Order: sequence, then structure tokens, then C-alpha cells
Amino acid sequence: MRDIRGDLQDRASLLEEQIRAHKAQFEKLVAQIRAEHEARLKDLRAELDAVTKLHELEQRRLENSPQAPTGTPVQPAPQAVTQPSLQSVHQPATPQAHQGIHQPAQQPAPQPQQPLNDFMVRKLNEVGAMSRDDLRRLSLQEGYFADVESADRGVQITLLNVVKAGFIRQLPNGNFAPATVLDTIRLRRAM
Repeated sequence: MRDIRGDLQDRASLLEEQIRAHKAQFEKLVAQIRAEHEARLKDLRAELDAVTKLHELEQRRLENSPQAPTGTPVQPAPQAVTQPSLQSVHQPATPQAHQGIHQPAQQPAPQPQQPLNDFMVRKLNEVGAMSRDDLRRLSLQEGYFADVESADRGVQITLLNVVKAGFIRQLPNGNFAPATVLDTIRLRRAM
């Protein structure tokens, strides 16, 4: 039988060395995390100090500003029943009128009569092929959207849905046209 005490001692030494290496690596990672933690806390404390100083300055500014007397509580004015005002022709209706600024009477945007998808299909059937920009312009005129940005998004989404439903089709040049009877038949067969 062979004496393996030397081999076991070598194995134990190797394992102790690996344990020391892992401990050193662990301590290094802990030190790195602590340093990152302290740096982040330092930044946050500096930001907190700045906000606190700004708050103190604002507090002093408001304390030094003249305030309404606090002796008597301010009672809210009684609310009158809102009725249409009868103003004479010589009495200005808006603050701008006092300054001599003439503003034209704003008319409310027309309200659409039918859903946007039905409107687009109807217009394409009436007029023929149209671009997305033409459809956006028409939807703005009809009052479907308040601004160009929302109209652009809304028209794009609606066109995708209406094309997918098979009521209109997109031509190779990018314009949109009403679906023909053959397109509708092909779509129904595909479903």
C-alpha cells in the first residue's frame, strides 16, 4: 500500500490557495461596489444640498415679499348664475378689444358626420386614387383632427386598417384607391 499523505497535503494546499484567491476576488468586488456606492451617495448628497439651498432661498424670498393681510379671512365672491351677457356695440367683449386688437370671430371646427374609415372609403370611391397627404388634408378640413400631427398619425393608422380590411388598396405608386370587385372577391376567397 502506498502512502498518499503527500498527495493529500498537496491537494489541501491547492484548495487553501483557491479559497484565498476567491476571498481576495470577493474583497476586491466588495471594495469596488463600496467605492461605486460612495460615489453615487456623494453625487446624491451634493444634489440634495443644492435643492435644499434653493428651497431655503425660495422660502426667504417668499417670506420677504409683501403678503396679503392675514387679519381677516378672504371670503370668496358669490358666484353669479351664468347668463349670456348683453353687451352694447360700443362695449368691447375681450381684453384684446381694449387694446385695439381686432380678432376675427373663431368658428368651431366642423364635426365629422361619419367614422373616419367610412369617410376615407367614400372619398376614394367618389374621387378615385388619392395620396395619404390628400386624405390627411381632407380629414383635417372635415374636422376629424385638430392638428396636422394627430391627423398624420390617425390617417396612417386608419389607412392600414382599411387596407387590411380590404375596402381600399394601396397602389404601387403609394396612392390609395377603392378596392375593385375582383379585389373583394379575392379577399373573401383568401379568408
